[in-house]
Amino acid sequence: MTTLIDDLSQTVKEFGNRVALKYYEREITYNQLDLLSNGVARQLSEFATSGDTIILCTQNIPQFPVVEYAAWKLGLVVLPVNPSYTSREFTYVLQDSKAKVAVAQCESKPSIEAAARSLGSSLHVIPTNSHTFFNVPERYAKKWGFVDGEEALDLIPLSSTPYLNDKGVKAPLSEDPALLVYTSGTTGEPKGAVIRHRNIHAGADIYKRWFRFTQFDRILGLAPFFHVTGLVFHLAAVILSGACVVFTGRFDPLLATEEVHQHQTTLTMLAATAYLSILNLPDHEKFDFSSMRLWSSGGMAVPRQLEEDWKRLTGDWIYVAWGMTETSSPATLWPYPYSGPLPVDPETGVVSAGTPVFDTKVKVVDDEGRELPEGQTGELCVMGPQVIDTYLNKPEATAKSFLGTWLLTGDLAKIYNGWVFVIDRKKDIINSSGFKIWPREVEEVLFAHPAVSEAAVVGVPDSYRGETVKAYISLKYGWTPSETLKGDIVEHCRKRLAPYKVPRNIEFVNEIPKTLSGKLLRRVFREPSLTGEQE
Repeated sequence: MTTLIDDLSQTVKEFGNRVALKYYEREITYNQLDLLSNGVARQLSEFATSGDTIILCTQNIPQFPVVEYAAWKLGLVVLPVNPSYTSREFTYVLQDSKAKVAVAQCESKPSIEAAARSLGSSLHVIPTNSHTFFNVPERYAKKWGFVDGEEALDLIPLSSTPYLNDKGVKAPLSEDPALLVYTSGTTGEPKGAVIRHRNIHAGADIYKRWFRFTQFDRILGLAPFFHVTGLVFHLAAVILSGACVVFTGRFDPLLATEEVHQHQTTLTMLAATAYLSILNLPDHEKFDFSSMRLWSSGGMAVPRQLEEDWKRLTGDWIYVAWGMTETSSPATLWPYPYSGPLPVDPETGVVSAGTPVFDTKVKVVDDEGRELPEGQTGELCVMGPQVIDTYLNKPEATAKSFLGTWLLTGDLAKIYNGWVFVIDRKKDIINSSGFKIWPREVEEVLFAHPAVSEAAVVGVPDSYRGETVKAYISLKYGWTPSETLKGDIVEHCRKRLAPYKVPRNIEFVNEIPKTLSGKLLRRVFREPSLTGEQE
């Protein structure tokens, strides 16, 4: 078994002069990445030692992989945090993780320091700047709130690390924790998933072998690095392969298309909402996507309508991936290459999330943990080398999340002919007069209406039925909200759904809230009385 530092070392030996990171027009080779991370490791060693946790809080800027590998060289555990967190959210992860040091994009420094003060923590915060390696174009910097602020990282290449021997630093082992990633606790407190070097290496190796990464690939790296999918697909798998990752700080649909054209990128992993935003661009049919050999999507469901629209635009399907923080990203993927028809569940219209990846097993079980026959819907379970085995400081949550060595995912799914169809989150099921309704099935029908850009379906209280279906809809450009349009959408649903599944209430919104990884946030629309959530 190898560690992520072993992976980097091997790639430096084989491909040291090849470009590893491309940030706008700035290129960083593997040799430079290695030496820069040595220099930052020396700086970090003043504040933390092997086994300690470091908060890494940036968008997709070169400092993220530099600090990440510097931390791993010290045997530190990296805690990637969304830079948009408030001080309240930082307080929770800081208190739970007991982090010793943080590297934060300068815009997030005040919130982290406020959290540390509230806890009386001695956390040392090192600010870093999105403009250090290349000046982010003004229109994007303004849009994203990127400030040209303080740069306090020692970004000075260092050829060796002899100083580490005097600080009790131990080289990491494959069994050692590499990441601590907090799941988006929709009820109760978030849980810190402990992801070991062997888990991430397994996930990266799966992507490399499954999608045939080579040193000649240029990956469009726009999924957030602080999210497990972006971190494993865009960084760990790229570095394992000696490929190059092209990134810009954050996602913008027009900028993404320009990056594909200018840098002739070959693969990407984007949320479904990112593909929707590209399709919503004026004159999107004129973009040149011919360099791309793989479009993939993870983190949320990909609607059937989106697949069909993307196929018409590019000639290619979007390859759906399914995984979660606890599976270090990949658990099921579409076979590659795939030239068959769109794999859709005829009952729900859900697009398949693929087949189990290398060395990985999946099954569905009922509420008592009994395995169900092929084609029946139950909770999806997964087992493989990329799957975690514990949550930090939460033995009860760990025990509840595993059925022996199987991870209980909380996703409802069915399996047939080797394909996995993830229907919905177990906790999102709507119970109306005793009938179970899958929100995603209703959303699939809504997406097929020509006016609908995005939709989120939730259950809301109903004095007669217990719960009833409500749909929140954002419209495509050129459509105007009206009662007439609501009626047309309801009629569209009546022709395609059983009466109890048809939304009884439709509300038009300007935008469906999303996480920074692009996942639709249904929970924002739920009534707190239904879920106990604090919105």
